[in-house]
Amino acid sequence: MEANVDAFNFHNYTNFLENVSCLAVMNLHFAHRCHMARHINDCRYITNFFNYYVMMYCTFKIDNKMTEISVMLLFGVIYCIFLCILYLSINHYFSPTLKIAAHKMRVNEYMAGVMLVGVANSTPDLLVNLSPVRRESLTFNIAMANALTIICLSGGAVCFIRPFRMNGHSVFRDLLFLVLIIELVRFFIEDTHQKPWVKGTMVLCIYPIYLIVNIVDVVLQRYTIKKLRKDIEHMRHSPSSNQHDRILAEKIIFLNSLEEDDEVQILESKVYRKRSFDAGFFVTPKPLIRHKKVDVESNRTILHSKSNPKNLFLFREFFQSVNPIDSDAWGMSGTCVRISMILMAPVRFLLKLVIPFVDIQKAKHGWSKLLNSLQVVITPFVIITLIETSVADNYYNWYNIPKFTMAAWSILATTPLAIIVFLHSRTDIPPFYHPLYCVLTIGTVIIFTWTCAWEMDVLVSIIGIVFQLSPSFMAFTFNAVSAATADFISYAHLAEHGFGKMAFGAIVGGSVFNMVVNVGIELVVQNKLNSDGQVQLYGDEGETIYLFLVITIITTMWWSLTFNFVARRSAGVFLWCLFILFLIYSTAIEFKWIHGFQDNQYIEVQPY
Repeated sequence: MEANVDAFNFHNYTNFLENVSCLAVMNLHFAHRCHMARHINDCRYITNFFNYYVMMYCTFKIDNKMTEISVMLLFGVIYCIFLCILYLSINHYFSPTLKIAAHKMRVNEYMAGVMLVGVANSTPDLLVNLSPVRRESLTFNIAMANALTIICLSGGAVCFIRPFRMNGHSVFRDLLFLVLIIELVRFFIEDTHQKPWVKGTMVLCIYPIYLIVNIVDVVLQRYTIKKLRKDIEHMRHSPSSNQHDRILAEKIIFLNSLEEDDEVQILESKVYRKRSFDAGFFVTPKPLIRHKKVDVESNRTILHSKSNPKNLFLFREFFQSVNPIDSDAWGMSGTCVRISMILMAPVRFLLKLVIPFVDIQKAKHGWSKLLNSLQVVITPFVIITLIETSVADNYYNWYNIPKFTMAAWSILATTPLAIIVFLHSRTDIPPFYHPLYCVLTIGTVIIFTWTCAWEMDVLVSIIGIVFQLSPSFMAFTFNAVSAATADFISYAHLAEHGFGKMAFGAIVGGSVFNMVVNVGIELVVQNKLNSDGQVQLYGDEGETIYLFLVITIITTMWWSLTFNFVARRSAGVFLWCLFILFLIYSTAIEFKWIHGFQDNQYIEVQPY
C-alpha cells in the first residue's frame, strides 16, 4: 500500500486490523503509520517489552526516510546493549555454572556438551520460536538455518581458537542423527496421508532415542575402561616377552585415551594465546604448557579459619563483589579496553546484583555472604517480574508496564529463606548448599537470553524491512545469526578455556535438540496449516538452506577424517568460508541476480 488510503479502509477496518501483519505498517505513508502502529493487534502481539513501531512513528514522529534510517542507528545501539547483556551473562555466569553441573554429574566432556550445554543454549531459541515474533516464519527453514549458522560460525570458532582431539565416533554418530532428522522431516513434508500430530510425535521421539544412544555409549566406554584396567593389572604380573610388552603398551595407551575422555576436567583458566606457539593466522597453535587441574576443595576452603568471625569483612566483600570494574584488569588494560569497561559497567553492575556467581575455579567458589543472601530475594523477584510482564502484555505508549503481582508474593517466601542463609553461613567459606545457586543462575540466564533474543529478533526484522529486505531472507540470514550469537559466545568461551570437546558436542547436540523439538512441536500444535490440511514447514528458500546444510555436514565429517579427528585452525576457516558462501548465494537470490534451487514451473526474468 502506498500514499493515500481511502476513507473506507480507515472506517471499516475491524477485520483488517485483526489480520494484517505489523510489517505492513512500513508500507504505509508516514502520516498513517503512528495510527496503524497503535491499533494493529499484531504490533502488540509480536513485540515483547518495547513496541518499537510506536516508538518510531509516535514518539520520534518519523516523517521521512532519512529520519527513519537515523533511528535505525539508535536501534543498532539498543541491539548492542542486548548483545552486551548476552555476552556478560553467558561468559561470566552461564558457562562456569554449566561446567560445575557437568563436573557434579560425572559425565564425560562430550556428553556434558550434548546433554547440558547444547540443551541449555538451545532453550532460549526454542522459546523465541514459540513466541509471536516467529509466527510468520517457516519452522523447518528456521531450524535448518540455525543449525547451519551454529555449525559454521560456532564450530569454526571452536576449531580456530584452540586445537583439540575430537570424539570421532560420537561426532560422526551425531552428525548422522542430524541428517536422519532432516531427511525424515522432508519425507513427512511430502507425505500427506499421516496426520500432522502423528508426524510430530514421531519426530519428538527421536531425541529420547538420541539421548539413550549417547548414554549407552558412555556406559560402554566406562565398562571398557574397567576391563582394560583389569587386563593391564593381570598382564603386569605375567611373564614378559616382546609381543606381551607390545600388547601391554597398546592397552595402556588406549586406556589413557579413554580415561582422558571419561570425565570433565576443570583446568586452570589462563589466557591461551600467551602460552602457545603461533606460527601464523592459518597455522594451528601448539600449547607450550599443560594447565594444572583445579583443586576444587582447596579453592573452597582457602580463606577459612575457625578463629575468624562469621561476618569478617562482610561489607568490604559485598562492595568488592558488586564492583563492576575489576581493579586488576583496569591496571593491566589499555585505553580502549578501559573505555569498554566503563561503557559496560552499568550492565555489569545490574547483572552482579541479580545473577548469583558460582565458579569452582575462584577462591570460595565466588561466594559473597551478603550479596548471595540478598540474591535469594532479588533473583526470583526479577525472574517472576520479567515473565509476568511479558505474559500480561500491558502496554503504555511504547513500553510494557512492569507487573509485580506474583513477584511481590515471592518476597514473602524468599525473605525468611534469605535470613536463614545469612544467619547460618560464614564469609570465609561457602555453605554446603552453595551449588544450589547454580539452579538460580541457569534459570536467570536462560530468561535473560530469551528476552534479549526476542528483542534482538524484532530489531533485526525492523531494520531489514526499512532497508527493503524480504522477511524470509531476514529470517534465515540475519535473524539466524542473531539467534546464534548467544551460542557463539558460549562455545567460544568454552573453547578458549580448553573445553573444545564439550563445545563441539554442544554444537551438534544442540542442533539435534533444536531441530527435533521445534519441528516436532510445530507439527503437534498445527498452527500453520495449508490447503491440504498439512502443517507448512518449508518454503522456497528451504532448498538452498538444505543444500548448504548437507554440504556442511558432509564436509565436516570429511575434514574430521582427513585430520584424524584433530580440530585444526584451517577447518575453522573452511567452515567460515562455507557460511560466507551461503550468505553470498542467498543475497544473490534475494536481489534476483540468480535463481534458487527451488522448483519453479516458470522463472521470472528481470528486465535490465
